[in-house]
Amino acid sequence: MILKANCKINLGLDILRRRADGFHDLETVMFPVAGLYDEVEVVRTAAPGAEFRAEGLAVDCAPEENICVKAFRLMQRRYGVDGVALRLDKRVPFGAGLGGGSSDGTAVLLAIVIVILIAILFAVENFFGKDVEG
Repeated sequence: MILKANCKINLGLDILRRRADGFHDLETVMFPVAGLYDEVEVVRTAAPGAEFRAEGLAVDCAPEENICVKAFRLMQRRYGVDGVALRLDKRVPFGAGLGGGSSDGTAVLLAIVIVILIAILFAVENFFGKDVEG
């Protein structure tokens, strides 16, 4: 599953309050930037855990600190998802305030859900037989 993780520009940003967890509640108006995106690929593997590979622009963190890997770990802890290869083709400049990292993490979550649903659909189809229509 390959997805485009579009970047965005904040047209307006208001910091509402600091939360107990140290983060802030925000109110923002964002606009996607056409043609500027990172590419995220998620493939199921037989091996447990996540294999992570970054291409393109340099990513300024260790693989375990990358938001793509963190997104996988979240799905692993909460839902038992395991065994994926993650590829990030970084095109949005790191730390440029364009939301590239957030979009990457969201794309990984979405791709994992889609890949798992496809696997479930194939399993159901094989259980009932090829003549069953959905």
